[in-house]
Amino acid sequence: MTDATTSRPTLITGTETTSPEQVTQTRTIDELVAASGYLRSRARLLGEDVAATSRRVSEIHQRAVATQLETKAQTIAKRSVGEMLAELAESGFAWRDIAALAGVSVPAVRRWRLGEPSTGPNRLAIARIVALVETLRDDHLVSDVASWMEVPIVPEAPVTPIDLAVAGRLQDVVDIAGSHSTGEAVLNSWQPDWRERYRSDYEVFLAPDGELGTRPATTERP
Repeated sequence: MTDATTSRPTLITGTETTSPEQVTQTRTIDELVAASGYLRSRARLLGEDVAATSRRVSEIHQRAVATQLETKAQTIAKRSVGEMLAELAESGFAWRDIAALAGVSVPAVRRWRLGEPSTGPNRLAIARIVALVETLRDDHLVSDVASWMEVPIVPEAPVTPIDLAVAGRLQDVVDIAGSHSTGEAVLNSWQPDWRERYRSDYEVFLAPDGELGTRPATTERP
């Protein structure tokens, strides 16, 4: 008779058999190093693939945004120059900012307000500003576009969305508004030396009244 403490019936034959001892394998340190090194290499390659894909998607998105803005500007350009300027003024833009964004002088803007005709390229330049403003307001819920465009995109540099727009980087403005990019990432791409260029002994901070202020960067604070 088989010892009941060391045998049991199998599910296949129903006969009794002894339980096999569990076999374990201990990996050597060399094997662990090799395996972990392989996994790190795989993770690095996957990370590089993800980064490359992210860059390609970002480029495609920026081209799409540029096309969207240009298409919208072509439609808006059908309005009168006075109507477009009035919309920008009602949105809170100063005439000097409108002139800078359009790449013209303030007197030129003043003449157009008084009814003087503008050239086709200048009309389109104004239409692009209006297209940007409407996109920020309608698609990205920026309620006060003019004020938002005066806020520095990073605390360490005096670069604003207006500066980006004046430089023709309208897609970057839209990307920041839509949280598709950060001010730091935009500056890293546009002005890689921006940290050194804008280094200062002062820093920008948000005051208790909600306004931005400056203070010495070395001042000790609790």
